[in-house]
Order: sequence, then C-alpha cells, then structure tokens
Amino acid sequence: MKAALKYRIHRTIAIIVVPLLLLSTLTGFFRANQKWFWPEGYKKKKQPADFVLQSELVSVNAITTKIDSISGKKNKYKDINLRADNNRLFYVVTTTIDKYLLDAYTGELVSPLSPQLASAIALQYVQEQPAVKSCTLLKEYAPRKAKEKKPAYEVRFDNALHSHIYLDYRTGEIIEDIDDNRSFGMWVARLHDYDFFNSKRGITNIVSAGILLVALSGIWIYRFRSKKKLKETGSGSLH
Repeated sequence: MKAALKYRIHRTIAIIVVPLLLLSTLTGFFRANQKWFWPEGYKKKKQPADFVLQSELVSVNAITTKIDSISGKKNKYKDINLRADNNRLFYVVTTTIDKYLLDAYTGELVSPLSPQLASAIALQYVQEQPAVKSCTLLKEYAPRKAKEKKPAYEVRFDNALHSHIYLDYRTGEIIEDIDDNRSFGMWVARLHDYDFFNSKRGITNIVSAGILLVALSGIWIYRFRSKKKLKETGSGSLH
C-alpha cells in the first residue's frame, strides 16, 4: 500500500474520532462533578407528610376483599404497603397483574388517580410549593430507564427551574423528577454515552473501534517510517 494512502486513512479516521473523544472527555468532567447541576434529593419528597392518625385504618382483609370484588376474581397479592401523601394515608396494593391505590381510612379506591390527586402528590417533590401549571395524562409515556411505555401524569409547576414530575397513573408513585438542571444533566449523560438515534450504545462501539484504528494505523505508520529511515541510513553508510 502506498505511503500517501496510509497517511490519508490515518488522518481521515483521526479527524472523525478525535472530536468525539474530546467530547467524551469534556462531558466526563461534567459527569464527575454532577453535584453542580444534579443536587441531592432526586425523586425524594421535599415536603414531608405531616399526618395525624385520626381513626382506625381499614383492615388489610377488607382491602383485599374489595379488590377481589372490583376485579371479579381471587387475586394473588405480592405487596400491601402503607404510604403517606399530603396528610393522607394510602394502601398501595400490588397483585401479580396490577397495582391499586386505596384510601387507608375509608377503603375507597382512588386509582386511577384524578388530576387533582396527582397534582397534590406531585407537589411533595418540588421545593417551595409553587403553583401547578398543568397536569396532563400521557397514555404512552416512556420512562427514561424503562423499555415499556405506560400511562403517566405529567405535572408541571410554575417555578424558576420549570419543574415537572411524572407519576404512575394508577398508584401515584414517582417515575421522574425533572427540572432545568436535571435536563442539562441528562443531556450531558447522553452526549457522554453517544446515546442518539436510539443506537443503544452502537455509536459508542463505533467510536471505540475508530480509536483503536487510529492507534493501530499510527503504529503502522511509525513502523513504516522507522524501516524507511533505517533503510536510508543503511544505504548511506555504504557510500
């Protein structure tokens, strides 16, 4: 292979790969210092539930009986937990098929959530209790780290960071906690991982292969030059 072609291949690959490598280095620096834009408390309640146990709770047996009646079959239960939200207590019930949210005092089924209840629950995850800007039901929401789409409420708030909280449509469990700072953090993470065009790390593999080719072609050119120089030196010594 001609020397000029070797250099051209090496230079072309380097022109493509080196900027991407620099991008990864820069975004890696930001990720290492993510506390600058990704504060503590992700998906954690900012407003503690301040409830007082005012009366006896509905029994677990009554709750399971009600769910069996609603679903029209005998369910198999995986978890039954108590959760406090906005001075109220709820049972979060998980069967092998579905999830339910019920008022722990009355046994009332409150899932799927109303926009009003979704807004009240979402408010706990935002500082300073700003006004609710909108509460929208998304029938096919794709969580950031999940493969399957599912119904979710998107609750947006009128604050400086443009906070918006995503809640499970049936249980009110938080799915995502997003604001301007965290949006920047997610953007940095995507740049660092070359997570574009639904490549699923495919671009990362291409860049890695490109870096390897630059290194190997550099060694190849170095050896070619060394042999050429040695040959020229040897030829010169004969004279």
